[in-house]
Amino acid sequence: MSTTTSPVLRHLTPDTPAHELSTVAFAPLRRSDQRRKAASYVRGLLEVEGRKSMRGIATLAGDKSLEQSLQHFVSSSTWRWSEMRAAVAQYLDHTLRPSAWVVRRLVIPKAGSHSVGVARRPLVGSGRAVNCQEAYGVWLANEQVGVPVQWELQLPPEWLDCPERRSGAGIPDDIHARSPLHIAVAAAREMADDWALSRRPVVFDCGEDVTAAVAAQLIASRLPFIARIGVNTETLTPADTALSGYRRQLVSARQVTDAARRMRRPVEWIDPVSGLLRTSLAAKVPVSLGTPQPGRTRGELRTAGTTQLTYQPGQFSLVAEWENPYGRLSHAWLTDLTDAPVDTLLRLTKLVRRVDRDLVDISYPVGLRDFEGRTYAGWHRHTTLASVAHGLVALSADRARRQVRHVPRTVGAAFRTPAPTPAPAAAAMRTG
Repeated sequence: MSTTTSPVLRHLTPDTPAHELSTVAFAPLRRSDQRRKAASYVRGLLEVEGRKSMRGIATLAGDKSLEQSLQHFVSSSTWRWSEMRAAVAQYLDHTLRPSAWVVRRLVIPKAGSHSVGVARRPLVGSGRAVNCQEAYGVWLANEQVGVPVQWELQLPPEWLDCPERRSGAGIPDDIHARSPLHIAVAAAREMADDWALSRRPVVFDCGEDVTAAVAAQLIASRLPFIARIGVNTETLTPADTALSGYRRQLVSARQVTDAARRMRRPVEWIDPVSGLLRTSLAAKVPVSLGTPQPGRTRGELRTAGTTQLTYQPGQFSLVAEWENPYGRLSHAWLTDLTDAPVDTLLRLTKLVRRVDRDLVDISYPVGLRDFEGRTYAGWHRHTTLASVAHGLVALSADRARRQVRHVPRTVGAAFRTPAPTPAPAAAAMRTG
């Protein structure tokens, strides 16, 4: 095994929030032996160096027989991953007070062809195809930390249309071909409908343009949203009377914002990657999509625990960002949070960068992509347990920031000074 591991995993001491999370996460498991196996698996994800494997986890525990036992526990057992995910999300919703749910695409490179859902897919932005699994995660995120709590696997036709592959991987009969945004919306909708969480805005960045048809899915989901759109995708009609020249035709975000440059204003935001204060120019422009609007009432929700936002049924805003004030449009987002100020909306979009950083710094080191099995259920149980491991590390880091700096958990505060080495989490698992 490789000896490379994340610095956040090198100093492991007991931590109260980690103990609480592990207790909450494993409570849905009915039997004590299941809880012990879950604790052993998560401890292995935290402490085994390099790529995680059943053998490596068993070796860490000093029990070779544990390898087969864990293989069965993850791939063939009957425990419901949705119950553990919901328990973890409820605890983190209360503890971290996320500003939003962030939906993000995950590409898992694979060498072979037997892992469930593996196929050759285009890698966005690279112009080449890779052999990989493709998944979509829903993260609870604020500017200090992001934790994945929900996962869904995208299954291509070569898996869904092949009875032998479906049977071998144990793909449920009710799983059918779905677009990335449909998968993402369904994952977030389950959280909203079944998990008893506080209502938050949902930030969608799934590598797929939001067209009028996709926007209709978001509207039907009844989840207040802010979704990335392609700057050149012609799906918008400006609602601003000052832009009357465009009001009778579908235009792109770039065309709308080129005509609305006078509406730009500077917005400061904390970059989760560098920890530095940055400034972009941003504008918010009323737009419509010309899509049918199902019945939906005006509603209110909270973000970061204190800020109240209002979402409007059938009304949208285009949020545009210029990272270079003299350059072309950098990013465009569509939202139904029409009453929110542009600075609040732009900062919500930056939670994607928070998620991307924590994916690399925490999720990868705890083995999110390392599942070796071939079953649909096994993949879901592994990603669930890896998300628990991620949550333990994230809670330790969040607690260390607040203890060392003595600052309130307000938006952006934690990155005004360099972060200390996060407090470790894995020792909490030794008491499971």
